[in-house]
Amino acid sequence: MKRFLIGITAFLAAAVALVQGNLTPAQPAPTDSQAGYISNLSDFGPAPEFTNESWLNTDVPLRLSNLRGKVVLVDMWTFACINCIHITPYVQDWHTKYADQGLVVIGNHFPEFSYEHDIANIRKALPDLGITYAVTQDNNGAMWSAWANRYWPTVYLIDKQGRVRYTHIGEGGYDSTEAAIQDLLKEDYTAPAEATATPENTLHYLNPTTSVNVRASASTDADVIGSIEPGEAFVIRSEENGWYRIAYNDGEGYVSAELVKVKDEPVF
Repeated sequence: MKRFLIGITAFLAAAVALVQGNLTPAQPAPTDSQAGYISNLSDFGPAPEFTNESWLNTDVPLRLSNLRGKVVLVDMWTFACINCIHITPYVQDWHTKYADQGLVVIGNHFPEFSYEHDIANIRKALPDLGITYAVTQDNNGAMWSAWANRYWPTVYLIDKQGRVRYTHIGEGGYDSTEAAIQDLLKEDYTAPAEATATPENTLHYLNPTTSVNVRASASTDADVIGSIEPGEAFVIRSEENGWYRIAYNDGEGYVSAELVKVKDEPVF
């Protein structure tokens, strides 16, 4: 699997975008919840939903279904990729400039090397690279595969309806990407009737309020396998005798229920 494309042309980027997954372009058309301005960017179909369980730089696990009305930039990256490092200042700048206008940036971290699997190393890399937007751990490649992605870095733009409207592979194309962000932010959006939250579509997750040890099993005598930190969010898989079971790196871990805040997030 190649880490990057050198000197990729705009033509090649567009061609790859057309064959990845089921991204078949069609001209966008007005819908019941969209009126007024419509961008001329191609429509590649609905974006795959995020299922990631471990999140950094955010207090809530993000789901695209809860981001309707926002423009979402997804950056497929890994922190040791030199090409990913080169585009990061641009992605961070777009986050800074357009967050207040409705842009949400998500860095989907799919590792290539073993040391990139460790959340502690990702955690350290974020401030080193100046990243303040949400980053999610994709160690098993679930989202990488769902998007039929092949290269680091690849940037996708998702419109307010949750549809993929733009993709760029590799470095460069920064003016085109920013123009696409601006264009999609101009699209109008009318929210549909609010759905009803049920236990089946409610996400249970935890936030640490301080550094909390993650243990190998539900016991204070179990080995410490790492930590979770404030400003992070983890989906709860189950509760066992005052311990929460969560995904941790390439396996699972347990944290004491006494040391974290638990919240619910309806997913529509």
